[in-house]
Amino acid sequence: MEVKITGLDDILQNLMRLNLNETVENKALTEAGKVIKTAIESESKFGNRSRGIYKNNIKLRRPKDGEVIIHSSKAYHGHIIEFGRSGGSIITKKGKKITWGPTAPNPVFARGFESSKNEAKEAMIAEIQKGLGL
Repeated sequence: MEVKITGLDDILQNLMRLNLNETVENKALTEAGKVIKTAIESESKFGNRSRGIYKNNIKLRRPKDGEVIIHSSKAYHGHIIEFGRSGGSIITKKGKKITWGPTAPNPVFARGFESSKNEAKEAMIAEIQKGLGL
């Protein structure tokens, strides 16, 4: 599962107007991504075994084309945690019936982003000011 940080459109438009060095822009995006990644990790508060697998697999990709991506990497069932699932059953090839109940969504990424987006903006602004020598 991936989350693209797109709620910072105004800042990104202003970055284009400033004609920033790509290195400064990437550092600013990385700092914002780190803030949001930390918030997402702190939101992953569920069963010890699942928490470790899920929390340890939240990764931050290097910025590319003005975007930073935070994703659940190898957390195999991360999409089920985030979006939930309906109950159901299946008959295996050996004729055994496997049943599972519904799972309520637990939007860890959405909550993490919403709770930290202002702090992420501040981190971007601070990094840009540092890069411009202000």
